[in-house]
Amino acid sequence: MDPNTNNLIRLADTISMREMDRHAIEDLGISGSVLMENAARSVADWVEENKLKNEPEAGVVVCCGKGNNGGDGFAIARLLANRGYDVSVVDAGQAKKRDAQKNQSLWEKFGESTSFPDTNAARLIKEADVLIDAIFGIGMEQAIEGAYREWIEIFNSNKKALRVAVDIPSGVSTDESQIFGVAAECHQTISFQTGKPGCFQHPGVKFSGNVHIADISIPKIWPEQISSNQDDSVSSNLYNSTFTYLLTEEFVRDLIPVRFPDAHKGSSGHVLTVCASAGMGGAASLASSGALKSGAGLVTACVPSELRDHLPGQAPEIMTVSPKNAPEFFTEEHADFVEQLASVRDAVVLGCGLGVHSRTTKFVQQLTKHLEGPLLIDADGLNNLDEETLKERSGVAVITPHPRELSRLCGQSVTEIQDNRIATVRRLSQDWNVVLLLKGAYTVIGSPDGKIFINPTGNSALATAGSGDVLSGFIGGFLAQGLSPLNATLTGAYLHGLAAECLIEKTESNNIVASELFEGLRLAINAIKLQNSTS
Repeated sequence: MDPNTNNLIRLADTISMREMDRHAIEDLGISGSVLMENAARSVADWVEENKLKNEPEAGVVVCCGKGNNGGDGFAIARLLANRGYDVSVVDAGQAKKRDAQKNQSLWEKFGESTSFPDTNAARLIKEADVLIDAIFGIGMEQAIEGAYREWIEIFNSNKKALRVAVDIPSGVSTDESQIFGVAAECHQTISFQTGKPGCFQHPGVKFSGNVHIADISIPKIWPEQISSNQDDSVSSNLYNSTFTYLLTEEFVRDLIPVRFPDAHKGSSGHVLTVCASAGMGGAASLASSGALKSGAGLVTACVPSELRDHLPGQAPEIMTVSPKNAPEFFTEEHADFVEQLASVRDAVVLGCGLGVHSRTTKFVQQLTKHLEGPLLIDADGLNNLDEETLKERSGVAVITPHPRELSRLCGQSVTEIQDNRIATVRRLSQDWNVVLLLKGAYTVIGSPDGKIFINPTGNSALATAGSGDVLSGFIGGFLAQGLSPLNATLTGAYLHGLAAECLIEKTESNNIVASELFEGLRLAINAIKLQNSTS
């Protein structure tokens, strides 16, 4: 079952946002000036409610560029001045866009502007109590240099001011979050109609602060087909680029499996974890425990015989099994044995702590090709895999690489992947027919149909040995309980991150070990249920 996207936050990249504007203006007849006024009012209202109402004497400086983002800024300045607040404008000179020019002219009837780099402009910015960044909007594609760079650096130097971005901080890429040399460091971002992906990936997230999404009267449901006068390649790119979502608590709550009163261990799913090698038994233990803690009724750990009765930290509920002649690691001769085990289990977690050996590579490749049920591949499962083998698999697998593992698998550098996390995940999840979870802050998850999901939960406490094994277990447990590969991955990722947040709140420490995430999961699920009961 596909997830209910109504409970998600839609994010729009540059192409999508411009098409939404075009649709509203040309197809629906909502004028650009109306959209600009609505956008400006949303920012003015937020600043008044959260700052000026309590500090009416605060000095506001609005920094306005030459485009429509600057036009928003002129309108914001006019609205606040009309409400009696102390407002100044620093601009880049004459606006270039029609609606921006109109609002610049209107502003001149309410107050004066100083053009940067006039020395008075720098003074105003440094002395402001509120700074509003309306210099650049969406669609930045080149490095910021010269006077604009100096302008943003002076903007950032005022540490006492509340700094608010209009739609997206200037200098942050809308689509992938790169920084174009310099960017406005904002405490708050008022994003229009939809969130922007660049505000929900590093490093852009550090410049965006808290993001608020304001309705400016563009319809919430917009067409998936763009105007017929544009060529098919543009239409295809738009279609693929539009489906990006931010996960929410409400969405995940609806996916968490419900255990009915007449449930028994057999009806709650049986997970097979195929993990571990000599010295790496903890990985199997963490993944297997993760599957149990996420609600699976039964878990069997298939491990080398050396670990069968000596799995480190093994929970007593975990069953263990080993193929013959596999003392320290698995080889291709053990694949048939594992296939037989998997045929009577509901999901398989493959790879945690397997080790990298030439004969283990053949073992992983055979299982990837032949296992027909729900399959998650992580860690050394991916390190023993190649792109062609992954493509040969008939069913949809879940893969959960960190950037270096994905780099080895796809041939791109880690830098290229990290600079283009969303586009990379979208392309590879489609090419490989997988659910691809790219680890890291604001985890990116792609589905075979091109949809992208960004997970907002988690913190630096997850940067600890074994946390990925726990994540694999969580997802494997949800797979075994009947969730689709995509839904299991979304649920597991969100709760994994929320588990860390709950632990930090409880312990007031960023230092945790992976096994503590099991207690964190309990806290996370309870928090979601409590929120539901009080909402």
